[in-house]
Amino acid sequence: PSLALGALLSLPGCIIVDDDDPPPLVGTLTVEWTIGGGRDPLDCIDFGVDRLELVISGPDEDIEVEPLCENFVTSVDLYEGRYIADATLVDSFDRAATITQPIDDIDVIDGTELVVEVNFPLGSFL
Repeated sequence: PSLALGALLSLPGCIIVDDDDPPPLVGTLTVEWTIGGGRDPLDCIDFGVDRLELVISGPDEDIEVEPLCENFVTSVDLYEGRYIADATLVDSFDRAATITQPIDDIDVIDGTELVVEVNFPLGSFL
């Protein structure tokens, strides 16, 4: 057996990889948001909102994404596990325009997409 292995190693371009770690399990979190129950891009302008600030806290790290307000949806691939998040609409100076909406009990499962909806009622604007 060791002679055969030695022969394989002497072949050009032959690489043997001994990696026992399985690839990480990944799922997708999709957050959709509304302003007063609607998805009108003019509401973003009327309320002076530039982006959604989404801070996702997980077992290993915090992840922040800031999609444009008028997108009304963003998706993030995350390792399988449990997370929480905070969603806040912010202006172009990165100042909060709304009260932060918590998103609890996010359970990301390998190969699936979890869709969470967040509404910013008119009373949540600062």
